[in-house]
Amino acid sequence: MVGFSHWTATLAVFGSILGSLVDIPLMETPISTYPEWYLTAASQLSIEFPTFFPAAFPITFHPLYLAVNLGGCIIPLAVSAHLLLRGRASFGRSALGMAVVAAVTYYAAEAIPGEGIVLPFWLSPFLAAVLGLVLSRGYRRSPPLAYISGTIGTLIGADLLSLLTPGVLPALSPLYLLPPQPVVMSIGGAGVFDGIFLTGIIAVLLAAGIVCIFRGSCEGGRRTEVGRKKR
Repeated sequence: MVGFSHWTATLAVFGSILGSLVDIPLMETPISTYPEWYLTAASQLSIEFPTFFPAAFPITFHPLYLAVNLGGCIIPLAVSAHLLLRGRASFGRSALGMAVVAAVTYYAAEAIPGEGIVLPFWLSPFLAAVLGLVLSRGYRRSPPLAYISGTIGTLIGADLLSLLTPGVLPALSPLYLLPPQPVVMSIGGAGVFDGIFLTGIIAVLLAAGIVCIFRGSCEGGRRTEVGRKKR
């Protein structure tokens, strides 16, 4: 009914759960300061956009490893690409949904020392479900659009853009943090119940639930899908 094939749904749920235990290192050598090119770019941005990029920010911090999570990043990317290539969601509407979620999660994200970048757990799923319903041409396409907007938008806004914001890395691994040991930052990863995983699942359930309410039944969508396949 929501436009997910059996294997896509299996990968999105169980693949994300198992994959959340796997972190793929991006940088084997730990970093403890921003690279020179980053400091140069940040200084230029602080001049052009003083409101968003402070002129002075810490540049040293405890050693930090960067990794990418299989279940919280790579699998959602693969599922989203599959849904787009299969025509389950519009490229244009998906891009708009991702941009809105990325902007909201970027400004709502908070860097917690020793923990990572955190968000209110309800923000991304609720926003993605609403965008899926608003942007889709029909209720049938809203759950896939909600999944793509929520997972990829949160990855871009809360993870990638936050890590590229001056001062965030020192806030995540400050020098006063004890014990003074390297901190592992995994893009998309925070255990089994990672924010990206919850965003995708809850957003789809919210959008699909609203579809069922408006249709008056969830069975109708499934019979229609089976009928189309038979034809």
